[in-house]
Amino acid sequence: MSLRRFLHESLDDILSEWEKEGGLPAAGQIGRRLHFGQVLRAVADEMNRMSASAATAAAAAAAAVAEDAPRRGDGSEPSHSHAGQLVDDYASLRASVVRQWRQKHPSPSAADLDELVHFNEAMDRSLAELSATFSPSQSQPNALFLGVLNHELRTLVASILMSGQVLTHRSAPGSPEGKAAQRILRSCEQLRQTLDALSDFTKVRLGSQLEIDRVDDDMGVLCRQALDEYAQIDRERKVRLSSDGDLHGNWDTVRIREAVRGLIANAARFASRGSAVTIVVDGHAAADVTITVHGDGTPIDLDTLRTIFDPVARVESDNATYAGLGLGLFIVSKVVDAHGGQVSVDASEEKGTTFTVVLPRRA
Repeated sequence: MSLRRFLHESLDDILSEWEKEGGLPAAGQIGRRLHFGQVLRAVADEMNRMSASAATAAAAAAAAVAEDAPRRGDGSEPSHSHAGQLVDDYASLRASVVRQWRQKHPSPSAADLDELVHFNEAMDRSLAELSATFSPSQSQPNALFLGVLNHELRTLVASILMSGQVLTHRSAPGSPEGKAAQRILRSCEQLRQTLDALSDFTKVRLGSQLEIDRVDDDMGVLCRQALDEYAQIDRERKVRLSSDGDLHGNWDTVRIREAVRGLIANAARFASRGSAVTIVVDGHAAADVTITVHGDGTPIDLDTLRTIFDPVARVESDNATYAGLGLGLFIVSKVVDAHGGQVSVDASEEKGTTFTVVLPRRA
């Protein structure tokens, strides 16, 4: 089933599933459901016309939906309290639509990839138009720009990822083509994680708090899962994990894995070439579980240590400059804060770099 046909024929089911996934909170649920139903209809109409002139007209139609919504008295107002909530809604709806469509259509064709691009472009335009209705006093323009940029970059990553999956299925295992496809998938995963960090950064800058969905789990298992996810990106770096004690607690498993991946990545970044990163999970304390992530190598200078958990921080040494967005440790600190925990870093010539996280077992 094509994506545009899926949008037309399954709109109510799409929105209902989005509600189940938590995309629509109870407050203002009816108005936001009506609003985003109109957004998806406008997006589907644009995809049906499939021409540059029609795309312009459909973009105007999507803008009209956004501009008209606050003036209607029929309960269809989107009622976003701040711009961060707006970005969250578009992100979760986009992800939900693609996920539901892929479940019904698991083998996309080249034409399907084109449709996905059109869908994401239309969603981006609708978000940009509605974002303009927020005044500077309600949001921070730079952070809102990053939110829109994040959506547009996800369009490219989704297309590349689906193309890599198609290449993987059509290539013989171990062939040059198959290896190239695997590199594409690994790069897409790294980009996805970077965009996730950028999305979290934008939410915080726009006034949102990181959402925490706690469940009972084993911290040793979560750290092993995070290690396996990191290994998909950096297969050359050796990472050793050990754990002891009672490792059970109540945490957001997705956020914890994200934080541990960030710690592994930064410990590996500071570690000397060929050395291993070590992770130790200690559950002997009654109320807390402690995670330490260590890497040998050039220590971080004292000035940098003071700001290392700030956003867009850069870490320099005599040997190299470690580039990147600098959001990883900032997100780690926010995840730990949201769990009521503490994170710290210690670095010296003798001991290398060690990150320590202490997390309460319960809220």
